[in-house]
Amino acid sequence: MAVKTNKNTAKANNRTNVLHWVLPLVIAILTFICYHYSLGNQFTNWDDERFIPDNIFIKSFSHDNLKMMLFHDVTGDYYNPVTILSYAINYHFSGLNPEAYYLTNIIIHILNSCLVFFLVIMLLKAMENSGYGIFKWKEWLAFFCTLAYAIHPMHVESVSWAAERKDVLYAFFYFLGMMAYVNFTRGKTKKYLWLLLTLLCFLLSLFSKPMAVVFPFSLIAIDILLKRDKTNSIKNVILEKLPFLLISLVSAIATYNATLTSGAVQEHQVYSFFQRFLFASYGFYMYILKAFLPVSQSSYYPYPEATGPDGGLPFLYYISPVIALLIIGLPLYLSFVKKDVAASENKGNNNFRIVLFGICFYFFNIIIVSQIISSGPNIMADRYSYVSYFGIFFPLTYFAYKLVEKSKPVRIAIVSAASACLLLFGGVCYSRTLVWHDSQTLWSDVIAKYPHRIIKAYNNLGNYYFKQFQASASEDDFNKAYSNYKEAIDLKVGDPQIYCNMGSLLGAKKDYRSSMKYFNAALAIDSNDPKTYLDRAVTYSAMGQYELAIKDYRRSSKIDPNSEILYRNIAFTYFNANKFDSSIYYYNKTIQINPTNPGYFHYRGVAEYDKGDIKSAMSDFMENLRLAPKDGECMFYISIVYNRASDFTNAYKYAGLAIKANYAVPDDYLRLLKARLNIN
Repeated sequence: MAVKTNKNTAKANNRTNVLHWVLPLVIAILTFICYHYSLGNQFTNWDDERFIPDNIFIKSFSHDNLKMMLFHDVTGDYYNPVTILSYAINYHFSGLNPEAYYLTNIIIHILNSCLVFFLVIMLLKAMENSGYGIFKWKEWLAFFCTLAYAIHPMHVESVSWAAERKDVLYAFFYFLGMMAYVNFTRGKTKKYLWLLLTLLCFLLSLFSKPMAVVFPFSLIAIDILLKRDKTNSIKNVILEKLPFLLISLVSAIATYNATLTSGAVQEHQVYSFFQRFLFASYGFYMYILKAFLPVSQSSYYPYPEATGPDGGLPFLYYISPVIALLIIGLPLYLSFVKKDVAASENKGNNNFRIVLFGICFYFFNIIIVSQIISSGPNIMADRYSYVSYFGIFFPLTYFAYKLVEKSKPVRIAIVSAASACLLLFGGVCYSRTLVWHDSQTLWSDVIAKYPHRIIKAYNNLGNYYFKQFQASASEDDFNKAYSNYKEAIDLKVGDPQIYCNMGSLLGAKKDYRSSMKYFNAALAIDSNDPKTYLDRAVTYSAMGQYELAIKDYRRSSKIDPNSEILYRNIAFTYFNANKFDSSIYYYNKTIQINPTNPGYFHYRGVAEYDKGDIKSAMSDFMENLRLAPKDGECMFYISIVYNRASDFTNAYKYAGLAIKANYAVPDDYLRLLKARLNIN
């Protein structure tokens, strides 16, 4: 009989070991299926360009660039060196191919989901040791909890938006740190090494995104869950957290000062503290509602429009604190009153602790972005749910387990309902990835949800069509860009960038008089905006007024001296003005910032050729060809340089290569080379 029992135990252990690795694999596959469309996404014009294509520091691992990435805020938001380094690694291997960046985001999200799976199992095992009783089906509980996290539609923004790499990265170290901390609480061998590892993960999480500043409070929530107040003195528990709390305090102050400097905090200080409290209460329960009903999602949730003659808020906001209190108080009360049987035997209330853990974890991770201190123009954002939803899904899994263990019919009903819910989540998740395909789909969706409300949506959609117009010269693209800019201006927010963009659009259309009117309007709002000076300089250059263009470039340079776009444009303006030495000087600066753009070497080579420096011109054209091996125009210029050096054989060779690359080499030039080589 004992032998049979041992065999059954061995079989059960084998099944558990298989599930331990097979279920995370299933989660990974299902998650990839839901997110695979994102591999075809393009960079959007909402922060992606600033973080990746226009970020000069990620384009090489030079000493100066590494110094900037590691020790400075290079994006103008806040200090996040781990995230910036991850972009630099992507750029090193794949340049500006968007697919690589989105694939990286998806992989990190899948890894996060696997961490959640193992974290759930670790917590359940630790809870068994803390008096919660024995949990059957731990792997399956972790599977359902993790799958809800992995494919939840509210998390699409964090994964399918290239600029939100910081979300998935900070969560990776956050969950890893929580796992290390659970090992510490379980008294593992060399337990204080686990605490040190927890601290290291906390720092890496902070350096990915400052939102990790609340990590110490998540550890306190774990202490509550695992009843550490029963086995340790409160004093010791607090002392363990002191290094974490000190780091959090320093990080919070630094981040707040950084956002003050960037203007993110000040942008909505027009609201009173009471109104911001109402917004925070509204967000608190709306995130919870969307955890269960992820409907009416948007990439941008604007602040409410004022109602009535006194400029008050809609009624829903005034009752939001009551709703939030009910969401906190009712579960705590019910769990306090309805103790589970196992808990009464252990002189504790497990139900209450589970609810308290969930509320604390969710509250701590959402309060930092609750808009009591305004952190941007959104009243809420899907991405802020990325870590905080663990505080909802884990307690929900626990109470679902309490129901399913009672009887088989209940188990079948709950598993069926959970499966249907997860299937729905997967479908909505996939549909949200379509919204993030490019700037057009992104902002069109926002405008459809909030028509005539959001200036950024119209402005950025206008930018998208403007870029299309520059590539195609299509009248339809011009009209769409113009109408979106006009709508943004009519909203009367007074943003100089919209006037500047309209000026650039009209300049590209060669309506220079109207163009200058909008540039001047932009500078009347903000006379220190480098982009307005830069864009007006481009228009002056197109008009052939090179001196005025250069004057504006210099104004822009004084405000923003490290702009690749600025150096590129001023170099090209000097080139058009036949001031080749100045053009070469600025192309040198541009190439120093971005040595992978073949066009920079091409134009510097032409400038060198025109001033008579044949050797340097040939060197630049060869580098151009190395970076762009199918560039027929470059092959033609190499032919010209060889011809000037009286190397007619190579001149004829490269002229032939240019023709094969579909470049229209002049017939007269070919006849000249043939004559010099005595070719019939």
